[in-house]
Amino acid sequence: MMSRRFQSLPRLSTRLSRSHVSAAIVAALAIGSAGCRDAPSDPLASLVSLETAPAVAVPVELPSLAELAVRADVRDELGPVLDAWVAGWEEEDEDLGRGARDEAIRQATPALHDALGSGGVASTLQPLFEVGRDLGRIEDVPTDLVPRLEEVRSLIEDTRAALDAGRFDRALTAGLQASDRIRALGPRAVARTLISRADQALMRATVGEMLDPRSMSRGERLLSGARRALEEGEVDLAIQRGYYAVQV
Repeated sequence: MMSRRFQSLPRLSTRLSRSHVSAAIVAALAIGSAGCRDAPSDPLASLVSLETAPAVAVPVELPSLAELAVRADVRDELGPVLDAWVAGWEEEDEDLGRGARDEAIRQATPALHDALGSGGVASTLQPLFEVGRDLGRIEDVPTDLVPRLEEVRSLIEDTRAALDAGRFDRALTAGLQASDRIRALGPRAVARTLISRADQALMRATVGEMLDPRSMSRGERLLSGARRALEEGEVDLAIQRGYYAVQV
């Protein structure tokens, strides 16, 4: 089932050391979510890889905890919090990972607000509103993405309302959480999730002897190919191979 139009929307597996957290994550986010638009009319959000596992492509850089820590020069102060945020992205359980990232953002917000100032917070969040607007224009949203985009919509609404009320800490918290939710739907994140699921499924199949040798070999080849494609920046191919590895 596909919803015709999502009209209600307006608007790494080794833990890194504290000294390398910000640089590594900022680089990963630049690869995974930033890009160049061909023309001013190009949408800031679109669906890709619909034939396998849908992902949300966003060709602009959204605010992130790591990027703001660098910009605000508070990396040392927020070192343990950044570690927790990174660990949240590495967590295989999506709910646990999301919760860890949300808590890290809440803990970091006061220091970021102090360093950026209210004006800096407001300007930092503007790209989020623009992306949120174009998310609302996406047609034929797959049913399983609808609740996740609804959550993004709610967080963006909270962000705007908090800004209007002058509650800049709350606005920054909700805005960074919304950005993380969008990033988790991006092609690179989807590819990594599929690879993790395929790896776990093949491990279970090995222990329980659930697959015949031929199917196991095919699954392992697909999984290896997905990892290689992701490392080489061929994200669409990584999604495709990861998807079929899960199906095995």
